[in-house]
Parts: sequence; structure tokens; C-alpha cells
Amino acid sequence: MTVRTRPFASSTYAGGRERELLLDAFDSGQWSGFRAGVQGDARELRDVTSADAVDLDDLRFLGGKYVRKLEAMFAERTGCAFAIACNSATSGLVMAIGAIGIQPGDEVLVPCMSFHASATAIRSFGGVPVFVEVDPLTFNIDPIDAASRITARTRAIMIVHLGGIPADMDALLALAGQHGLRVIEDCAQAPGARYRGREVGSLGDAGVFSLVETKSITCGEGGVVVTNDPSIAFKCRLIRNHGEGAAQDDWSEEELRNVVGFNFRLTELQAAIAVAQCEQLDERNRLRNENARHIIDGLRRFPQFTPQQLAGDCEPAWFILKFRYGGDRDALIQALAKEGIPAVGGYTRLLHQHPLFAPQAARPRSEAINREFVWFSCIHPPNTREDMNDIIRAVEKVL
Repeated sequence: MTVRTRPFASSTYAGGRERELLLDAFDSGQWSGFRAGVQGDARELRDVTSADAVDLDDLRFLGGKYVRKLEAMFAERTGCAFAIACNSATSGLVMAIGAIGIQPGDEVLVPCMSFHASATAIRSFGGVPVFVEVDPLTFNIDPIDAASRITARTRAIMIVHLGGIPADMDALLALAGQHGLRVIEDCAQAPGARYRGREVGSLGDAGVFSLVETKSITCGEGGVVVTNDPSIAFKCRLIRNHGEGAAQDDWSEEELRNVVGFNFRLTELQAAIAVAQCEQLDERNRLRNENARHIIDGLRRFPQFTPQQLAGDCEPAWFILKFRYGGDRDALIQALAKEGIPAVGGYTRLLHQHPLFAPQAARPRSEAINREFVWFSCIHPPNTREDMNDIIRAVEKVL
């Protein structure tokens, strides 16, 4: 008899005030709240924090009330002065890359194991992604390999907190400080995760979060950049909203660098839903972590399974539960599918294998890890411990 015949619940669900706030935004008649132009000199907005922007009137360059409310919420919980909402985390990464001043030929270290936006964002301003091996235990960027790939052209490190597990920030920040490198944290899969008591995104120069519908909290599509640097925040705001239109004749070359902007704006309708979801983030993470730990504990009797490990003093916000599997990975996944359990066998290809970046030298350690991957993405609520028991029972049956 098949272990499971019903599907797992979707990660996109309303658990709070989503409908209430969405209807409020709908009835307001202000569905965007943005204007491309700005009255006066945009530099007057440079030091306006996200907390201060909430209560200011007619800041149409900074968006409507729900956009600014969402930004204030992210700023408060990460301990950052500024948060800049946008229409996707991909856009947020582009904004962050532009805001730290990446120019053509500048190299940015990035793990070879990530969603391709981590690398393509670097290309958006002419930067060159340099792919780094991942740690065999945490699956995050390896500080030792990163150090070996620094050249005279290296300007920044893109750190990805894969699967909701913080990277080794002590080692990476020390490396960045030693070489004068900027640090961007790709927190798309890790909202609410903490490293030494601080939320990810707040440890580097800028952090980027995702609100796409598969993520821990969502408004369908969206992203947020956080930073404590007013110059980065200002440049992100310009890149988000046709920044060239705000440029003045007396702006310096530095102020004009990467200021040609895009339309990366988040609508009020999306922001309203995101505010309601952000209110639930801690509880959703608690349930994700409980489900993840339950599966890890349930599979301990099988030495073939090695779960993703934590780096030092950190608190995960499990997004996808990733194991290395010391057996026939593809056969296992096929067998689990017959038992009604969806599991994924890692990335189709790693970033250095993508034709956009080819030819690239092999990253043998990361390639070997990827061939062993078994991922369980259904650890999210409203799936329950009983649903996780089906995963454990299916593995027991198969093995």
C-alpha cells in the first residue's frame, strides 16, 4: 500500500490579516503609491530611515503606506536603519550590486551552489562572478576556498544562506575586512535566521530577502533589501525607481555611478499582503524548524542520510531540508515518488556549469555534493508533524 496518496499543502497560504489588508489597499485607490520623479533634490531623502518614512506625508518617490510599512518592519526586525522593498529578490540583488558600486570588470565571489540570480545580478553592472566551492557540511560558501580566489580585481563577496542555514559569517567577514571587500548577503531562503543572535541580512553591507510565492513568507512576487549604510540605501532607492530622473546637474561622478534605474517597484497590493505575512514570520519559522528537526531525528537510524549542518552559533530558518545521501540517490527519489513523497535531487547544474558563464573550471567538491543531494521542500506549514511522519515512513519502507 502506498504510504501517501494526498498532496502536501502549498506553501502559499493566508494565516493572518492578508485579506483585510489587501482589501484596505484595494479600497484606498492607491495601488502603487510611487512616482518616478521627486520634488526638490532627492539627496534630501538620503538619510530618511525606514522608520521615519512611515509617518511622513507625500513621499511618493518612496512608495505608498504599505510599502513603507513593510520596509519599516524589515528594518526593525533586522536591526537595520533602512529597508527598500522591490518587485523580486532578483531585483534586490541587482540594486545591491549597483549600490555598492560594482563596475565592469570588478570581480565578486559567489558560491557555485545557488539559484542563478545570485550570479546574474553581478553581471547586471558588468561585474564578473567568481565561483567558490561550498563547505561539505553547511553547503554554504567555503571561506578557505573564497580566500584562494581573491585577486587584485575582487571587490565583494556574495554570501548565500542556503536552505535557511546561515553561512560562517565570522570567517567571511574577517576575510572581507582583511581585503577591503563589500559583503552582500543573499537571504532569499533565510528570513528570520540568526547568526550569533543577529538576523541574517544585517551582518554585511546589504542583505536581500525574497517574497516570491515559494518562500517562507510571500506576496506572490517581491523582495526587500536591508542596510545600515545610507549611501547604499539611497542608491538602492534610485535604482529601484528610475534614478536617472532624479539626478541633478551638480551631482558628482560618484553620486551618478550606477544611478540609471529601473522599475523595480512593489505595488501597494503586494505590500499589504507582505505586511500580513511578515507578522507571521516567527511562528512560521518555528513550525518549519519543528518539522525539519522531526525529519532529521526520524532519519538518524539511516547512516546514509547526512543533514545540512549549522555553522557555529546560529539559529536556522529551515526553508528546504537538504541531505547528502550515501547511496543511489536517483533510485531513492524515484522510489519515494511512488510512495507519494516529493523529493528533489539537487540542482540541475551548478552556477559555474551554466552556459552563460562557461567555460569555467570544475568545482569538484561541490559537484560531488550536488550528486548526493536529496531535498524535502514540504517542511513548511500548514503541513504538520503527521505529514512529516509520512516522509519518515516512506524512507523506512523504501530502505
